[in-house]
Amino acid sequence: MEEFKTHTLKNGLKIIYQEASHAIASHIAFTIHAGSRDDGDTPGTAHCFEHMLFKGTQKRKAHSIINRLEVVGGELNAFTTKEITVIYASVTHQFFERALGLLSELTFKSTFPEKELIKEKKVIKEEINMYLDTPEENIYDEFQEIIFNKHPLGPNILGNHQSVDSINTSKLLDFHQSYYQPQNIALSISSNIPFKKILYYIEKHCGDIKNNATPHERTAFVDYNPQNTIKQTDHLQCHAILGNMCYPYHHENRIPMLLLNNILGGPGMNSRLNLSIREKFGYTYNIESGYSAFIDSGFFHCYLSTEKKYLNKSIDLINKELKKLKEKPLSSMQLIHAKNQFKGQVSLAEENRLNVILALGKNLAQNYPIESLENALKKINKINADGLQEIANEIFDIQELSSLIFMSE
Repeated sequence: MEEFKTHTLKNGLKIIYQEASHAIASHIAFTIHAGSRDDGDTPGTAHCFEHMLFKGTQKRKAHSIINRLEVVGGELNAFTTKEITVIYASVTHQFFERALGLLSELTFKSTFPEKELIKEKKVIKEEINMYLDTPEENIYDEFQEIIFNKHPLGPNILGNHQSVDSINTSKLLDFHQSYYQPQNIALSISSNIPFKKILYYIEKHCGDIKNNATPHERTAFVDYNPQNTIKQTDHLQCHAILGNMCYPYHHENRIPMLLLNNILGGPGMNSRLNLSIREKFGYTYNIESGYSAFIDSGFFHCYLSTEKKYLNKSIDLINKELKKLKEKPLSSMQLIHAKNQFKGQVSLAEENRLNVILALGKNLAQNYPIESLENALKKINKINADGLQEIANEIFDIQELSSLIFMSE
């Protein structure tokens, strides 16, 4: 990672900048420390809010917002997660200020027109329907609802038809007042424009925004109880997901857990789950494992889709691979190969400057440590086989695993 610089405006807006001297594009992202776990009693509020940011500001109507960057070949987008919302843009350097100004308007000066809200709620319902028709996405959401029970981390980010219907302009304005304040936001930038000039533009467009942030309190999740659920569906395949609670973002075992997950069912075709279930037996086209870390919690999961006649065999093979990692430590050569693969993936990810600033913004907004690629690689190098085995025994305990199966008829 190239050198980055940080700065905080008087109103509390946090800034992180990474020089991109040889790049042709600038990337800009506002990361707001508010996501679906902050929806309160109306699931889908943060996500609906994100949609409505593009529907009008004090200065522009929706069509003007859409065209502002499109006409110069730029890109404008946003997304909502459980804990953050991100609004971002990519443009050639000459249009940097145009993009920054627009993003600032969307973040701080949106108006949420009632007429636009009525239309956008229809769009969001169609988005919900799309996910309900996509079992590999839907099962992931329903699994989180099960394991997190009634905790704010549980509900679907999109909400449901009933909750979306109940969202109104007043609720969106309250959400804006509560969370879209400079002190609760990080601005991350990658550009070849000198940092001094970047700060001038930021002061121009964001410096006069007053901060009215209140303390950001969240309830930690503590009441996990394993659950096993089978749901009859009309899909052609069976879909299965199983998992357990895992480490929060700040935990010392987060990076070792990421490595362990990479070995088990990460993106590489040489993952143990892929080799043992897809390559050896041909039971599935899609199998993976994953680890998601939140501020105060986290969860691990394995997922696959398969024909009904292969379902139990596939689940048995997943449990077999989990058992291997618990009972047999990696050999020296296996550990070296696993570390090299993981370090290569992390290093290659640094080539995508947009992804880098999105990661930097997430960390800065949530007060996570900002560290260089060099430090991240050093942490990977320090991981040992005994430590990975201890983590496997803690997280892969079959008595603590929850499961959800979509059973085809």
